[in-house]
Amino acid sequence: MDPLRRTQLIKQRAVARGMLTRIQAFIDTGDQKIIDIQVRFNKLPDIFCRYDTAQSELELSDDVDHSDDRAQFENQYYQVEARFNELLHPVVGSPQSSHSSSQSSTSRHTHVSHHSSTHIKCQLFRYQPLKAKLQVGFIIETLSRL
Repeated sequence: MDPLRRTQLIKQRAVARGMLTRIQAFIDTGDQKIIDIQVRFNKLPDIFCRYDTAQSELELSDDVDHSDDRAQFENQYYQVEARFNELLHPVVGSPQSSHSSSQSSTSRHTHVSHHSSTHIKCQLFRYQPLKAKLQVGFIIETLSRL
């Protein structure tokens, strides 16, 4: 792999990690408005996509093993996502200990499906930009004829 490209990808990966860390610091501070929490929660898939795009290229093209970095990022990402789910969808009427265990099993299922859908969106974005551009062009041309 070209050393310049490797450096660029590592920086892109670091930017995504920094975004995730800032969001984690936000939710760790405590009392926020629900709308502020929701806005940041909605940003999570974009952060994952940014990270995954850079990380996947590193893993596919570089001779160095980058799997530890992915494991650390995903662990942090899923912890942040689970915390958001706890804040946005609290379980009412259950003790804290059972709330944590029931939320963990629910969150784990959500993570798998969320990760899969996020990964698919990232793949579509990376590999089909020309197709999307052609479709948008076709729609604009069709609408201008009306």
